Amino acid sequence: MSDVNSEGHSGDAVAERLAKYVVDALPIPMFAIDAEHRVVFWNASCERITGIPGKFMLRKAGAWSAFYPSRRPVMADLVLTGCRHEDLERYYEGKYRPSVLVEGGWECEDFFPQLPAGGKWLAFTAAPLRDGEGRVIGAVETFRDITAQREAERAARDGAVLLSEIVQGCPVPMFVIDAEHRVTHWNRACESMAGVPAEQMIGSRQHWWPFYPEPRPVMADLVLDAAIGEVEKFYAGKYQPSRLIAGAWEAKDHFPQFPGGGRWLYFTAAPLHGADGRVIGAVETLQDISEQKRYEAQLEDQARQDLLTGLANRRVLEERLKQALAQAARDGRVVAVAFIDLDHFKPINDEMGHAAGDALLRELATRLTSMVRDVDTVARVGGDEFVVVLSAPESAEAVEGVIRRIIDAVGRPVTIAGREVQVGCSVGIALYPDHGTDQAGLLRDADTAMYIAKAAGRNGYHVHCQSADVPPPLGDSPAP
Repeated sequence: MSDVNSEGHSGDAVAERLAKYVVDALPIPMFAIDAEHRVVFWNASCERITGIPGKFMLRKAGAWSAFYPSRRPVMADLVLTGCRHEDLERYYEGKYRPSVLVEGGWECEDFFPQLPAGGKWLAFTAAPLRDGEGRVIGAVETFRDITAQREAERAARDGAVLLSEIVQGCPVPMFVIDAEHRVTHWNRACESMAGVPAEQMIGSRQHWWPFYPEPRPVMADLVLDAAIGEVEKFYAGKYQPSRLIAGAWEAKDHFPQFPGGGRWLYFTAAPLHGADGRVIGAVETLQDISEQKRYEAQLEDQARQDLLTGLANRRVLEERLKQALAQAARDGRVVAVAFIDLDHFKPINDEMGHAAGDALLRELATRLTSMVRDVDTVARVGGDEFVVVLSAPESAEAVEGVIRRIIDAVGRPVTIAGREVQVGCSVGIALYPDHGTDQAGLLRDADTAMYIAKAAGRNGYHVHCQSADVPPPLGDSPAP
């Protein structure tokens, strides 16, 4: 609606009226004021956005009443009077800026709580109106309802805050990087695990250093870049695709520079997608599996150790004997296999009980271990049976010396539950390559030789020979 009196039907008047109709029909809310700040135009779109018909606004110097609860200038009023900086700052507090489209115009965004439907966010521009000689004769102000945009922005901000709170409060250590590989989130659990505060990480591209001693990508970097080949390079044999998240990868690795002497971590990195499906970042979650790894190591040790004595079990014995034979074959050296069976152990075990028998076995295991080198192996293969593998002994005499020391060590008295007890041992010996080249055969031959030693009077040793008529290279020790 405009305050225009049509006089006559000249072409100029018709054109002017047509222009007014066109402007009034525009979907852009607008109003105009004259040099006296009176409203002279208030289009239909302005009526709809303010809820005030133009007839209540025309010819009044009160455009403010449609937007504010008390008298104050609108932007058009300030433009009309020259837009002094102090006035702009007073009424629009840093929200204003010069128009990039209209000379002398100013624009701003603000919230108007008294507009219909609980208020609206408006983007508005005011510009001077000039006559043919360039004199300012009024001002026009246009509006654009940006409420939906602002609400979407607020929802996005609220969503970001909510996400940040969820990430921060999550007990699972995690961090997030954006499309530029900058850290945007580093939660409290991650701070605690890595020993690095978020302040040092947010905004940084150096998120490798809490995990590695030198620059390299973390899993989240590789997922962000979809660098599958690089995943293989940096996590060879340790990674696999996630079964839960498309495009995500997971791995287990040890991080020695973590606090407390290093940690084993299970970690998963997944891409983050924007509304249009583009990858806009990546999130990596971390789980400390150090206790699990220690437990697995204990189970592995238990699977490889005799639980009573801590000696190698038969599985480990076979592995180490195989290794010793392979090394001896390469170097042209000797391997000695000694099968040891305790003498007079059963009466002690029966009379004093299994606890006493176990204590005796533990003590004898310690003595056996002290008789050999680190490269040698002592294993418990039965109740009171042991096997010693001597890797590359210097000579046959050296083997004999070790066996004699073992027999002497086993024969020394042991105090169990305040009582002194004593056992002996019978030892059978087989030598590689003289008596065989495969581990099963050597163990069998040493076992057979042990029974010969036991039959000969116990507490001695016997070296295997293919023919009973051929004396063993080391000879038999005398029976006790």
